Amino acid sequence: MRPVRKYRITIEDESHLTEVASGRFTRLGLIGICLLAFVGFLTVAGLLVSLTPLRTLLPGYMKESQRSATEEGLLRLDSLMEAYEVNRAYIDNYLRVTDTERQPGDSAAVVPTSRELTSDSLMTATNEERRFVSQMEERERFNISVLAPLAADAILFSPVTGDGIFTSDSRESETGVVVVPPDESIQCAADGSVVALYYSGAEAGHVIVVQHNGGFITSYGGVGTPLVGIGDNVNSGQVIALAPSPDSHGTRKFTVRMWHNGLSIVPYEYLGPDTRKPAPASEAFEAPRGR
Repeated sequence: MRPVRKYRITIEDESHLTEVASGRFTRLGLIGICLLAFVGFLTVAGLLVSLTPLRTLLPGYMKESQRSATEEGLLRLDSLMEAYEVNRAYIDNYLRVTDTERQPGDSAAVVPTSRELTSDSLMTATNEERRFVSQMEERERFNISVLAPLAADAILFSPVTGDGIFTSDSRESETGVVVVPPDESIQCAADGSVVALYYSGAEAGHVIVVQHNGGFITSYGGVGTPLVGIGDNVNSGQVIALAPSPDSHGTRKFTVRMWHNGLSIVPYEYLGPDTRKPAPASEAFEAPRGR
């Protein structure tokens, strides 16, 4: 048999020439003792770091006050995001309801299809219903053709852009489409205050809603970076946003919608270049001639 190698570790006191401690270990025993010493060292170091102020020296450590402030900020941010989503849903629903080009079938998808309606359950309109619908249509036509232009005479409308133009297809539509050059900015149509400002994926940009005097509301959809905030008072011709981003064809355009007392009107009739009346020419002054 091969002899087992043993190792001696001796601790001596040289000042007194005495042996303090001594031990004999095999190779496996020496390795085990080293492992136990290493584990003990890690345990002591972990206890010191976790139970003493030394833990504040660790990289990335956050103090208790900072952690509390961060948690409070995250809770407030979550509350603000929830309020923002509610307000954006309200504005989207308002714009959807006031959109006269919305197809009647848009809300039919929420009706349960399990129950099929028969022809007997669909009653025809009564005379009173037809008369009511006729009166409401006549009232809307009167408000749009008479009351809205009269109210607009008391408001100074200005163009929404300097060099932008309405597309020919939208000049008779209640949703005006304005094409602008890259360095153009979006201007406010009249004096008022900003009542809504949010980003809309459907518009591929920001939406700014401005309330004017006389019951007028103007909505600018798909614009670039807004330069105003909710509650700000804006003036006629004031820059409220930058130009929108180009689409797949490289065209920069945004939409304009207007309402008067809740009724949708054609923006081009109030903001188009053909509708702005020129200033009256002053009469020529002729100095009196002497005799």
